[in-house]
This record gives sequence, structure tokens and C-alpha cells, in this order.
Amino acid sequence: MLQKDNIPAVSELMAADPSRQRDFVRSGGSWTLDFSRIPLTREGLSSLERLPAERALADAVERLFSGRIVNPSEEQPALHMALRASGPFEGLDKTGAEQVIAGRDRFLSLAARLHGGETGLTDLLHIGIGGSDLGPRLVADALDEDDGAVRVHWLSTLDGRRFERLCRRLDPATTGLMVASKSFSTEETLLQARAARDWLGAGWAARAWAATANVERAREFGFEASHILPFPSWTGGRFSLWSSVGVSAAAVIGRAGFEKLLAGAEAADAEFRARPDAAGMATLLALLIHYLRRGLDRDTLGVVSYEPRLALLSDYLQQLFMESLGKGVDIEGRALEAPTVPLIFGGLGTDLQHSIFQALHQGADSHPLILVGSRRAEHGHPDWQRRQLAHLLAQAAALSDGRADGESFQRMPGNRPVATLLVERLDARSLGWLLATFEQAVYALAVVWGVNPFDQWGVEEGKRLAQEIRRRLEE
Repeated sequence: MLQKDNIPAVSELMAADPSRQRDFVRSGGSWTLDFSRIPLTREGLSSLERLPAERALADAVERLFSGRIVNPSEEQPALHMALRASGPFEGLDKTGAEQVIAGRDRFLSLAARLHGGETGLTDLLHIGIGGSDLGPRLVADALDEDDGAVRVHWLSTLDGRRFERLCRRLDPATTGLMVASKSFSTEETLLQARAARDWLGAGWAARAWAATANVERAREFGFEASHILPFPSWTGGRFSLWSSVGVSAAAVIGRAGFEKLLAGAEAADAEFRARPDAAGMATLLALLIHYLRRGLDRDTLGVVSYEPRLALLSDYLQQLFMESLGKGVDIEGRALEAPTVPLIFGGLGTDLQHSIFQALHQGADSHPLILVGSRRAEHGHPDWQRRQLAHLLAQAAALSDGRADGESFQRMPGNRPVATLLVERLDARSLGWLLATFEQAVYALAVVWGVNPFDQWGVEEGKRLAQEIRRRLEE
């Protein structure tokens, strides 16, 4: 680990290297990552760039895409890339590929009917938690053009008050139900699904659907066979947005919009496979996070959005990174000697400027940030967009440069690691590209750190203990 007094000063690096702001920039999709304000020398960058070859990342990427076992604790491949592939996928046999394509067409056809008002429903309760909620809700929130016939209400945690308020506001005769659960055994999901089933009343099954990998349990719950939207068991929960779990988001943005989302993600997959090195955005993101976590010994990472439509991005990335990489042993089961994933936090930029940014600027601890924004306004208030972008760039400069003049209470140490990630235009394709790129960055980090990113036994243990304690409480 580097000691704090050995961290290079970005201001000095910039002054000594006029081409830094050109060379410490990478583009991919329609996104541009500027990491020139991360305290990293050219020699340090060169050392990072050698890591993918040293850790045989290219071979690991081929194992991933060819359908080999990459989740040894559960003896599973991880083929979520097939869910967004426009044609046959190498890691699947012909039958498996045909099933994926047929399943996609089926849930997108339903989404088109919901979006177009053909079902007669005005509202849809989407019940799911974790990966069955965060990804679809992010996509719907970011891309909703308010042109669909159905409003989606997202129910994840056990919030009885909110559920009762929804029931008072909505008409059960024109409300549908979407239950998303890979195992169809998640406690929070099933409790709410039963309550929704009772509230919908007789004939509920005619306007209810289930997205799951456990078809039998969905049938036992009472779902009609034709209303069960299965997805493969190798689909990890936090990677399930691209499966039928995404049907509610597709109902909000329309089939065409969701297909563009898939196309953007597929393009990111192709880039990662073709460029599993620092020239590719996914690997570069992984290397920079590796440097922040293990090189600078920073145990947090903020993802702050100055594009309001990405308000939920940090929530989504929190699960994606921390559930995937929060491991204490390597893929062989040996205890790790170095730290892994940082704590991910974030939210909306200008909101956070009025809450936590004081600590980020002048607090004793340094918290690295990725500031996310877009260059173009997609609404009728372009000046608002320019002001968002101005705040993003100003915060990046202030965090990095600090302030040396004025009274002691006005000064800021600066040299806080900060990168900016800007998109030319946020749309379905660019969002799909970004989310898939972060997924692949997680895999690249897992290879560099030697951990399994596709299991989550810590989560399962908490669920097991909760069942035992609940029985005691009932007694």
C-alpha cells in the first residue's frame, strides 16, 4: 500500500505534463472517461496496464464468453451476455440459444402490449428485490418518456405503509402484477406477492405474470403457465436486467427502447472481448478502481450523477460491485491478504453538494469520486443541463486543486481523486453500453483480485439466520 505522504500531487503532475489531460482520457461507446485528476503517474499507469496480461485476463474473458464454469462454488457459467446477444451465442448450444431468443421475444411482446395499452391495465405492481428491482427500476427511471399506457410501481422492501397507500390509490380491476424472483423463494418478494394477490381479488392470475428461473414454484403460487416468463438458471440476480426481469422496464420504455438498450450492452460485450486490456473502457475502469482501493488504500468510491435521469445509478452499482466483489477468500478458497471492493455510495450531484460534499472537500478522509454527466439536454430546459455540467466540472476542479488562500477554515487540501464520465447523449443504447461496461469491469476486477464475482454466500447466511429468528419471535 502507498502511504498518504507518497501520493503524487495532481496539480504538480498537470503542471509538469501538458499532454496529461489528453493522454489520461479514454472513450468508448459515446462515453468519455477523464481520469487525469486521479493522482497517478505515467509510470503508475504503465504498471497498471501490465496487470491484465500478468493476470491472464484475456484467457479469463474467453472462459466467460465460451460458457465455461466461472462460478466454481455453484458450478455454473455466467452467460448473461447471451441475454442481450442479437444472434446465436458461442457459449450456448443451438437449443439453449433458441430458448433465450424465444424467451426474449415473449417478454418483449408482453411489454409492447402493456406499453401500448392492449392489456387494458393502467398500473403494474413490480415486486422484486435486489437485482430483480434495481436494474429495471434504473432503466425505467432514466428512459421513461411518459408515452406508455401503464405506470409501474416498484415494490422491493417490506413497507406495509406504502403498500397500503398504493392499494387505496389504485383500482385493482385495472392493475396488474409482475413478480420477479430467480428462486421464487425470496421472503420479501413472496410476502408482498401474496398480499397483492389477495388485493387483486378473483381473476388475479389473468393479469399477473412471473419472471423466474423456478417455473415450478411460480406454478405452485398460482400463476398460469402462459404467464410465467422463465429465464436460465445461470442468470445471476444482479445481471438479470437483460432477462424477463426487465419486462416492467420494457413496458415503460417500449419494446423498441429496450431492444436499443440490449444493442448497446451487446456492443459493450463485443468491445470487452476484443479489447480485454487497458485500451478498453471496462478493463480501464477495473484498473483504476484497483489502484484506488489497493494502491491508495481508499475504502470508499462515490458515483455521483449530474444527469438527473441517472439518480439511481449509484444504488445499482452498489449492489453490482459490492455483492460481486465483497469477498474475503480467493477463488481457491484461500484467505485474501489484500482488501477488495470499496463501499460504493452516491446520488445526485447538486443535491449532494448541499449535504455530503463539505466532508468530501475539507474532511480529514479522502473519498474518491466518479462524476457522471451528459453533454446534451434531452428536455426543454437546456440551461439547466449546462448548469449541471458546470457544477460537475467545477467540483472536479475543486476536489483536485483544493484552495490554498484565505483563512484556515476556507482552505481545502485538494488532491482528492476524481474522474469524470460524460456521455454525448443519454439514450437507451448509451445506457445499455454503460451498464454492461460496468458489469465487465466487475469481472475484470474479479480476475485481477482472484475472487469469484458470481456467488453471494454472505447474503444467503443472513437469510438463513433471519428465518430462525423469525420463528422465535412468533413463539
